[in-house]
Amino acid sequence: MENKRFIQKQSKIAVLLVNFGGPDSLYSVKPFLYKLFSDPTVLNFPFAFLYRKPLAWLISNLRAKASQKMYKKIGSMSPLIPITYLQAEKLQSLFSKNDLPIDVFIGFRYCKPFIESALAEISSGTYERLIILPLYPQYSYTTAGSVELIVDKWFRDYRIDANASTHNDMKIHFIKEWYKDEDYIESYANLINNSLSNLDLRSTEIIFSAHSIPVFNIENGDPYQEHITETANLIITKISWKKRWHIAYQSKLGPVKWLEPGTDKVIEQIAQRNQNTNILVVPISFVCEHVETIFEIGMLYKEIANKLGIKRFARVPALNTDKYLIQALYNQVVSCLENNNVSVKELLLLK
Repeated sequence: MENKRFIQKQSKIAVLLVNFGGPDSLYSVKPFLYKLFSDPTVLNFPFAFLYRKPLAWLISNLRAKASQKMYKKIGSMSPLIPITYLQAEKLQSLFSKNDLPIDVFIGFRYCKPFIESALAEISSGTYERLIILPLYPQYSYTTAGSVELIVDKWFRDYRIDANASTHNDMKIHFIKEWYKDEDYIESYANLINNSLSNLDLRSTEIIFSAHSIPVFNIENGDPYQEHITETANLIITKISWKKRWHIAYQSKLGPVKWLEPGTDKVIEQIAQRNQNTNILVVPISFVCEHVETIFEIGMLYKEIANKLGIKRFARVPALNTDKYLIQALYNQVVSCLENNNVSVKELLLLK
């Protein structure tokens, strides 16, 4: 897919939305997995550089068929890709509605259009500022940190390339985390309350299910687990939830220790304590539907809950293009500009 956006001719600011990406067909599952596990921030453990490429090759080959089966059940491609485009279009429309001369671009970490391609396109223009906004609300070395490495490397290479365009004075701003944004929390609160309205609140437990990461990263200072916990607490406070709730982790792969407890294990623990209950799973670290939310939570974990005799199993949808999420992205861009002495009023004068 091409980078879609609605360019305003006098724009001086570019925003780059970044996400993982995903397979755009069943044939691209294996190369997607290989690129994912070749990332040094994902397979990160002592002396990993000696084994990373062979391990990435092994994991991608071992997991390819199983992953293809999962993707086949959700439409043979990752829905994250078109949803990210819709998010970008909604954000662009919000900038336009507020007369802000800002252009939105998309870059994916592990599929086309790659971050590097988006940076090349942006740098070939006349933008004075670039705001990198990863669609990962909670910071982790494995997500936003990986994006930082790619962006830093690309600009280092770009600025020493004698053949590159000479627009080297563009200021770069990187938004590392935004899990405390009030509209982001509001987005979850509304979706959770909508789901709870269909459940018996006297016997419902909430599980916040986050994508797991290797424990090695946490031991080396990665704040991801802390950010997930803070996010869950902010949501629980917002919805005034007084009953049982849990934080769990999903989607671990590879031969290293990952954050626990697993979401499936928490479901088992709830069933052992009381089968006559409802479980509502909230995909807390995912802003787009993809295989981990639709298949892993919506199908696999639902099947586990049903087999264990859970009264009712439900999941909250990913935020996708929820108006509060788009507002949160808007908030982050405007705050970034204001924090860097760029007045929104001054931007309006550029129109």
